[in-house]
Amino acid sequence: MLPLYALVSSAVATGAAAEGSGPRIVGDTAPRRAAIAAGLGGSWIVGDNAAGYGGALSERIVVDLATGDLIAFTVELDHARHALVDAGAYFPEAPIPAGALTGFRDYLVIDAGFRLGIPVGDPRARRSDRVRGVPFVRIGVGLALTSTLLDAPGFDGRVAMRSNTAWFAPSLSAGAEVRIRPWISLLPHMKTQVQVFEDTAESVGGPTRVAAEWRFQPALDVSIHF
Repeated sequence: MLPLYALVSSAVATGAAAEGSGPRIVGDTAPRRAAIAAGLGGSWIVGDNAAGYGGALSERIVVDLATGDLIAFTVELDHARHALVDAGAYFPEAPIPAGALTGFRDYLVIDAGFRLGIPVGDPRARRSDRVRGVPFVRIGVGLALTSTLLDAPGFDGRVAMRSNTAWFAPSLSAGAEVRIRPWISLLPHMKTQVQVFEDTAESVGGPTRVAAEWRFQPALDVSIHF
């Protein structure tokens, strides 16, 4: 009986070692590698003649490539259309009626950067099924494409004036990722973006200057993980 008992004990010990080779965390899941998100938010612009434009709805799409549990490389694409509400912003030194000009300015921005999560709470729960929030900051740089169409009065009726620009736009975001399940998160955040551009003179021989325009974008994204 002793040799048989020793053989059974050895087999049980070997099986237990194979099943539990190392510590485990209850609820642990495979690390996520990529995600895609869509969101909506607001967009407000200030600086130079941007003060004449009202707020707008911003539509967003985000591709997220994880480089760790708290770090990701992200590419964002957003669009917003701002309607002109005060023509006086184009003529700061003249008493121009607010409705003298009508029109809008479209923004299409592609922005690449890194989102850096801030570790808070119990690190053993980072991959658990329970809901948790991870604060983050994101630093990026993008290409801002703008298309402005203004409708102005003329001697022969209304005259349409269009201008298009493309300038680099660094950005800074702060928010939190609320991980509802291992495969879905909500990301409320605030994004600030600055666009520095050359303001070309409207008249021949007029001065050309460098101007800055800021965008403030509170938004909520829904992210699906793969």
